[in-house]
Amino acid sequence: MKPIKLFALTAFLIFQYVSATSQNARFNAGIIAGLNFSELEGNGITDYFGLNAGLIGTARIAKHSQIGVEFLFSQNGEYVYPSFYPQLEYGKVWLNYIEIPVHVDWLIGVFQKEKFYDWNLNIGVAYTRLISYSAKDIEGIEVSNQIIYNNKESFLLQAGTTYHFTKKVALNLKASLPIRIDGLSWTLGARMIYMMR
Repeated sequence: MKPIKLFALTAFLIFQYVSATSQNARFNAGIIAGLNFSELEGNGITDYFGLNAGLIGTARIAKHSQIGVEFLFSQNGEYVYPSFYPQLEYGKVWLNYIEIPVHVDWLIGVFQKEKFYDWNLNIGVAYTRLISYSAKDIEGIEVSNQIIYNNKESFLLQAGTTYHFTKKVALNLKASLPIRIDGLSWTLGARMIYMMR
């Protein structure tokens, strides 16, 4: 659990630095709920889907930029590669992760620029850890005990965009790709965000 603690500490220190160096820093927090879409096995990027939900905190660091940190429960992301898995046609697969993204957002006003910045672009990294998993084949037979994960941790590159319908309600679309793990593909996410203020 050391990497997750280190990553959480880094996120906390970023927030502390921002608040100490920017007199106009504005903090906000919110709730995220949506879905991940991934390939996992086969050729379809949306063959598997799972929950992506949790909390988000943001800190404004300049007129058109902010830093965001999220603490998420994330399912079926293509984030880690099993050390061994049987070659068969899979049915239901559930990969459960803790995911901690840290991102920089570029704030852009498009339709609501007089009231708030309604659109932003996000780029960042995330730490993720597989906490549990289960898998069945196409006939519904449990095969979880045949799958082995020696490495359950990964760092991801993430990029996305967020559109605010109102100051509090937004839709976020993001793509995640593991760093330095061959054989894995993109995981796409579509999430609704509700900010507290």
